[in-house]
Amino acid sequence: MANFVDKDKIKTIAYLGKAGSFTEMAKDYFCEKYGLNAYQMPFRTIKEIIDYVEDDKDSVGIIPVENAKEGIIRETNDNLINSSNVKILSETILPANNCLLSKNSEIYNITGLIAPAPAMARCRQYIKNELPMHLNIVHTTDTEESARLLNSYNLTYAIIGTEKTAEIYNLNILNSNINDDKDNQTKFIMVGNMETEPTEHTTSSIAIALRDAPGVLFKIIKEFADRKINITYIHTTPSKMEKDEYILFIDFDGHIKEPHIEEAIEHVKQHIKYFRFMGSYERI
Repeated sequence: MANFVDKDKIKTIAYLGKAGSFTEMAKDYFCEKYGLNAYQMPFRTIKEIIDYVEDDKDSVGIIPVENAKEGIIRETNDNLINSSNVKILSETILPANNCLLSKNSEIYNITGLIAPAPAMARCRQYIKNELPMHLNIVHTTDTEESARLLNSYNLTYAIIGTEKTAEIYNLNILNSNINDDKDNQTKFIMVGNMETEPTEHTTSSIAIALRDAPGVLFKIIKEFADRKINITYIHTTPSKMEKDEYILFIDFDGHIKEPHIEEAIEHVKQHIKYFRFMGSYERI
């Protein structure tokens, strides 16, 4: 398990979304894994979370970074790059599991559905095949509004939510994993303005912008290969700093404090014009 230098000083856990969100479930997962017992504070945007933990060294934030179906979450990467001190402390992947929830305990009693359009789109086949043809549909803006509105309707109505939604609002789970894409997963990260210590299984992430010269990418990869450092992930995204420039994100095995990692990074810096250390952390 990852060793945070300032773990015992964590007083606040910031997370994205309203009650019952997938990020709140990720927050619960991280808290259980690391034994964190701190004040929990929801935020509306990823930028607000990163800004908050940038200024408060006694806090951590939980944010999504990638979805298996929708890809990289650009807002997370952009705001991490723009931050001076916030780093990734831990990473996990959780299933994006939608559920049919109701105060009713029997699915055959359901005649109405209260849900936002994106949730219904993710569960289109289930709604078509498993719920009544003439289903009464009430559109909402998000899952939290759906859960609140459920109290205004009779027991034949249901909502689409998460297992956490069921827990918060004391609802029955009539069916789980009702989304069309059964393998959809989301990668979440814990971020903070603090350091981690090396462990047996540590991943590190950097963001770089290459110099405009032939063979630069090959030279960078060779710096890692020559030191037997395993690169586990590479992706690019357009830079917001310069036109027609791309930021290259690289994940590799090892901790930034290990001598051969430090040496590789110093040599990599000779071939690039921008560098951002994104953190050394464990995947749990």
